Amino acid sequence: MKSNPAVLLLILLALGGVAGLLLTGSKPGIPTTRVASAEMTPSPPPTGNAEDLQKQIVLLQGQIEYLQGQNDALKDENAVLLQKLGTLGMKNTPTVVMKDDDVPPDFVGMGLEMMKMRKLQALPMVTTSVSQAEVETAILKWLRQQQPQDEAKKLTRGLAALGWIPEAVDPLPLRAALLARQLGGWYDTESETMLTIDPSTASGTSVTSNEALGIAFGQLLREYGGTLFQPQHGALTTDMRLARESLIAGDAVLTRFLHSIQNPASAPKDDLPAEDPDHPLNQVPMPAFLREMALFPFSRGFDFAQTLHSAGNFAQLNAAYSRPPVSTAEVIEPEMYLNPERPAPTEIKLAEVKLGGVPPFLDDQLGKFSCATALRIHNDDEAAGEGTRGLVTDRLLAWAADGGAKRDHAAWQTLFMDKASADAFAKAMLNSLKQRYGTKGEAEFAAQGRFVCLMRNRGDAGVVLIDAASAEALTALKLLMK
Repeated sequence: MKSNPAVLLLILLALGGVAGLLLTGSKPGIPTTRVASAEMTPSPPPTGNAEDLQKQIVLLQGQIEYLQGQNDALKDENAVLLQKLGTLGMKNTPTVVMKDDDVPPDFVGMGLEMMKMRKLQALPMVTTSVSQAEVETAILKWLRQQQPQDEAKKLTRGLAALGWIPEAVDPLPLRAALLARQLGGWYDTESETMLTIDPSTASGTSVTSNEALGIAFGQLLREYGGTLFQPQHGALTTDMRLARESLIAGDAVLTRFLHSIQNPASAPKDDLPAEDPDHPLNQVPMPAFLREMALFPFSRGFDFAQTLHSAGNFAQLNAAYSRPPVSTAEVIEPEMYLNPERPAPTEIKLAEVKLGGVPPFLDDQLGKFSCATALRIHNDDEAAGEGTRGLVTDRLLAWAADGGAKRDHAAWQTLFMDKASADAFAKAMLNSLKQRYGTKGEAEFAAQGRFVCLMRNRGDAGVVLIDAASAEALTALKLLMK
């Protein structure tokens, strides 16, 4: 087949332009790499007789092959230089030995793509590969900075006192293990380095397939973490912490999702269903209630971020970090958050919170999601939804129990919009207590070494659940919460 000289010339000129762009490193946002040792100048339009034209065609074909080779070589070199850019300034960077047929993941290039799509103006993250154990250690360190002085363990003591988890545990190591598996890496704020999990140390293939989510989360944590999480301003309630985590986690899931649409290769490749015992997330021995709380920011946070993105694109999401959701109710119902006249948070005030002269070790607000999760332990989703629909606010108090009791004293005050909403909650909670303790449905009883009471207050719009280790503590708490 004879070649058309004019067509070949157009191809040459187009390839020359592409090669020139690569040779000069003029692509926006990409650092200059190197200039080729030999520059090609397109030949002039062919003229003369048929023999001269044929020679010009052969020359053009040779130049096209040369430029194609240069184009491929410079693409490979640019990819290597981008990876090196991501490790600039790093100390003790481990050497990764690759097999001939292995292709190292381009985390820096992936980060650049996500930042461009997410419209974040920032330099690429420094990236290094470490073991999964090191990633979990970095996450745990960050979590302890957010919840110092056994704050997280005190919450589990309160949940155990109410019977919602088997026993009090330190949830932060479990949460770190779960996050490492969810994200496939972590952005270490101290070293300003994105730590990705070395596949040879991963607890499952789905861990490393989540790297795109980890990079999206890391970019957002670097950009907005200082605004969203400020331990120096005081402890957050459980409800508020879950809401803020839902903003950044949901934003990261949305970013990864939109990026995977444009780049299908970055989509998760996990074939195991979430309920499979071999799934990496299920390998973490975490009480079901705590697991639900840990997964909430990623599942419901995604819906929240989608709603904000639909309302005002990424500008709306960016603005949310300066005005984060204040409760899980706003995450579950984003229209509450988007309402410019959203009501201020309501606090439940008590004249006294000391039990026998001793202050509570826990004074917290659980929020709508935790309330629904508690009801779902012994109720179906419909009853749990009805029971939490009108929740305005809540307050959980817990005191240390003496005498070697396995569980502490707890009082959980809930407040609803009206009596009908409180009735629905009380009905679902009575059913929970009946199934948990094997009673006939009484509102006050003693069983399994516990003294329990479900009573109404605050004009029948309030419901108090008291679960105490002694009859004396129950009597005192009834007076305290009345």
